[in-house]
Amino acid sequence: GFRHIATGGFHNEYNEAGVGTGWKESGVPRNELYLQTLFLARSVNGYGTQNCNLEDDELCPPSPDLSIEHQVHLSIRSSLHNLQTHYIDSVLVHNFRAKLQPYEETLQAWKVLEDHVDRGVIRHLGIVSVHDKDFLTKLHGDARIKPTIIQNRFHSNRGYDIQLRPMFKELGMSNQLFWILTGSGGGRVRNNDVVKGIAERKGVSPQILLYSFTMEIGGSPLIGTKSVVHMREDVDALIMHKLEWEKEELVAMAGVINKDLIQ
Repeated sequence: GFRHIATGGFHNEYNEAGVGTGWKESGVPRNELYLQTLFLARSVNGYGTQNCNLEDDELCPPSPDLSIEHQVHLSIRSSLHNLQTHYIDSVLVHNFRAKLQPYEETLQAWKVLEDHVDRGVIRHLGIVSVHDKDFLTKLHGDARIKPTIIQNRFHSNRGYDIQLRPMFKELGMSNQLFWILTGSGGGRVRNNDVVKGIAERKGVSPQILLYSFTMEIGGSPLIGTKSVVHMREDVDALIMHKLEWEKEELVAMAGVINKDLIQ
């Protein structure tokens, strides 16, 4: 099954404690899993405290007057408690869609997260929803511990990050992708005859084909299925028996979504 699990701390759409319970009951050793969570500043759309869990219940919900530094400390403590682990493989600083938090606030949070990396509590840092080259360049330059993950939506209104992909590669950043099936890319391939033809030749669904395509262009698709059947199909086609592509198939697939995805 999947061993990389992405969740969120103080985010109203995630069940972080459920991830901790799930992996504990799975029987899979901790060192065979990659647990990833989010830090959300209180001012970020989507912030919620239902995941706040600490031995000191008086700290939950957090005071609205906490500094950004204290928000980070509390969020990480709660995530460790929820995930039932003494370390987190990666923590991403969350932005809502393309509405970036003020840079100085992001840097303040980043410095606290760097301290957690120094102590071995966090292993990797990243950021969500940054399509601004200058912002990302500045963060990479100012950060002592560089971001190794950029998590962005795969969508036409962000240009599929075509202009930024070379930069991600140059900076050594893994490009996690979300909204793959529900965004514009998914809409364009869903009932397309070209895509259906390629999918049929490979014996997979158009949805799995799109996931595979994003991997071929350097992305890491975030898969949110709740279906055990679909999950098994995804694991088989994307990991166990990875699909093989011909150049002309990649070009044809890109032509349906955005021809510049294949250079």
